[in-house]
Amino acid sequence: MTSHECTLALQRLYQFLDNELDEADADAIRAHLQACEPCLDAYGVEEHVRSLVKRCCAGSRAPDGLRVRVTQVTALTVVVRQPPVG
Repeated sequence: MTSHECTLALQRLYQFLDNELDEADADAIRAHLQACEPCLDAYGVEEHVRSLVKRCCAGSRAPDGLRVRVTQVTALTVVVRQPPVG
């Protein structure tokens, strides 16, 4: 695997975990994970962390103040991608 392929796969990992990719993109990520052990390891870590958070937070609800702050911050978050230099 090339580092470029790994970078692309890992950039879309959260979308993949959240089932937000179309079938073709999800299949491409699956194929990459099957062929690339470091990326598969990263996927496994993220999947495990999500599982722990879900288990630990089951039945719990964040305080209203925290929920409002998180909503405000995420609503204001902007992702800026710069083209590669070269």
